[in-house]
Amino acid sequence: MQTVGNPGSGGTDSGNDFTNFLDFSISGTKYEDLTGDGTSADDTAWSHDPVTIFIDDDNSGDLSAGDRSTTTGAGGAWSIGGLTLADVGKNIYEVVPDGSQQTGILVQTVDNPGSGGTDTGNDFTNFLDFSVSGTKYEDLTGNGKTADDTAWSHDPVTIFIDDDNSGDLSAGDRSTTTGAGGAWSIGGLTLADVGKNIYEVVPDGSQQTGILVQTVDNPGSGGTDTGNDFTNFLPPAGQGLTPGFWKNHLDILTQELGEFHSGWNSNTSFETIFEFQNLSKIPGTPSIADALGAKGGGVNHLERSSAAAYLSAAVTAVPDGPGGKPELNFSFSAATSSNPAIIAILNQIDTNDDHTLQPGEVIAAVRDVLNDTNAPTSNFGLTGQPGINDIANAFDAMNNQTHPDASVFLI
Repeated sequence: MQTVGNPGSGGTDSGNDFTNFLDFSISGTKYEDLTGDGTSADDTAWSHDPVTIFIDDDNSGDLSAGDRSTTTGAGGAWSIGGLTLADVGKNIYEVVPDGSQQTGILVQTVDNPGSGGTDTGNDFTNFLDFSVSGTKYEDLTGNGKTADDTAWSHDPVTIFIDDDNSGDLSAGDRSTTTGAGGAWSIGGLTLADVGKNIYEVVPDGSQQTGILVQTVDNPGSGGTDTGNDFTNFLPPAGQGLTPGFWKNHLDILTQELGEFHSGWNSNTSFETIFEFQNLSKIPGTPSIADALGAKGGGVNHLERSSAAAYLSAAVTAVPDGPGGKPELNFSFSAATSSNPAIIAILNQIDTNDDHTLQPGEVIAAVRDVLNDTNAPTSNFGLTGQPGINDIANAFDAMNNQTHPDASVFLI
């Protein structure tokens, strides 16, 4: 408002000027962040459902009644007009689309573009949630993931993302089960999940081969991280032969032991076969046949159970049965014993983790638990470790598995 002044007789009251600032607009573009690295040259124009952009007029931090808003159009472009100087400094937000997360600049600000101008470059970028997938295979030969694996055809297997980094399935871990042909997938993952571990709950009676732990990788916005496969080997049911069997079939003992180690027979020293360095660990000088007949508990129990276990392991190590396979399968599984402690000990004895006891593993466990000089392992026999009877009981569990008939031995 100006006021009429007295310019003097016949004069002109000048300088009564007025200035106006024209309303302005704001604009920007909505982008899809293909790699999840924020605003960068590889972003592409938004091609999904329209996204709401709003000026936070009430400074509430979210879209409220009365906030001025618009939706993105073709190519993600948007604009809001009719802004005044009173709007400068207000925040601009997007309503984050479901199934995506914001990257780059999360909040834009209304700037003064000059009278009637446009405050440009108020862009938003989003990375779409992604998924992980894979296939569960049966490893027919136990040699890891190879071309001879077949799609899993057994009970569904649980696959999970280890969200709490505990190493096992916990409440809150995202999981799924395998479907037809072993296929599985988990969706709704975000950039925060990249690098997390993926595990399977190992099916009872099987053992993992190939890659044991997969990792969530970034497949790009809305993509699928594929190839997170797991393979499992289903060993045939374990077999065993008791000390009594071997003691009553010395002809088979001599044949099988001689096939494993030329020149050895039922009269070969137990201490020689077990490679003892301290010969005082075993009472007397029993042969392998004598050890099978040892009476009583303690070291004698260990003698007879380990002698039988060694012989069965030796048979399994020689593939001279029908079809070029061993005549005996001296393997173990959860079905070998209902006592978890026994299974835990067998897993300790099984140093190469193939669920089959080898002759050297039987030797190592016996020398270890008896504290023989330079024993190959140090898992047994000391305070807090499994002792003599524990090892003997573990061998008993192996020896008492399904007994094949003597006719399987090709004499």
